[in-house]
Amino acid sequence: MEYRKISLIVDGAREETTIYYDSIKSTINFSMQNGFTKTDESTDHYLCLAKIRQDHPDVIFMCKGAKLNVTPSRMCSQMSGGVIAYELKNGKAATFEDIVQIFDYEENNLAKSLEEQREFYYKWLNSPFDGSEL
Repeated sequence: MEYRKISLIVDGAREETTIYYDSIKSTINFSMQNGFTKTDESTDHYLCLAKIRQDHPDVIFMCKGAKLNVTPSRMCSQMSGGVIAYELKNGKAATFEDIVQIFDYEENNLAKSLEEQREFYYKWLNSPFDGSEL
């Protein structure tokens, strides 16, 4: 089992937690300083993190996996279990340089839900690309 420290904002106060994740079972064990602990399972860690965020809408998860424009491709999901994803940019195709770890720290442009992230993804997918990556 692997682990990462992530920052949270709970009731306006910052706290750190350690999440434990199992790459084989696609589970995340999440705990908070108030003693709450839970293990969630999904098809990959990105979706598992989304389930945890959905269960705690009052908690801000300060990590790339909660950023509005971060989403894994199918290949990222299959090869990393959803631990890596693309940080998408409007008008630009995703490249190797856009790959991020979902548990890395982030404080800007955080989404409240997976639905918001999916809306961004579909807008990005249907937006014209500038062709500069060709």
